[in-house]
Amino acid sequence: MSTETITTPDLAAVLEALSVEMSLAAEACGHLDSALGKILENTPPESRLAVMQELHTVDHLAQHITAITDFTAKLVQAAPEGVPLPVQEALSTITLGAVAERLRGRLGL
Repeated sequence: MSTETITTPDLAAVLEALSVEMSLAAEACGHLDSALGKILENTPPESRLAVMQELHTVDHLAQHITAITDFTAKLVQAAPEGVPLPVQEALSTITLGAVAERLRGRLGL
């Protein structure tokens, strides 16, 4: 019978991987903001208010993501070394395959 070793990343590694993913999400918000800006340029004046409101929503989302990214990055610095954090079950709840694969790769799973 063969026994598999299950890798369990430490808390700091998990927080760092999470911070990187949040950074990618913030970058995507920036692209969305740019796209909405281009749409705004071609929107008739009577419809611009609606697009501007959406631009504001995207900007707020980007700020929110950036705040959480920065917070998580600080937690990485404060995390005690060598504290294992089993994440397999949590990873299985991620429905966006690319995100789950990036996290698995960063965590060596």
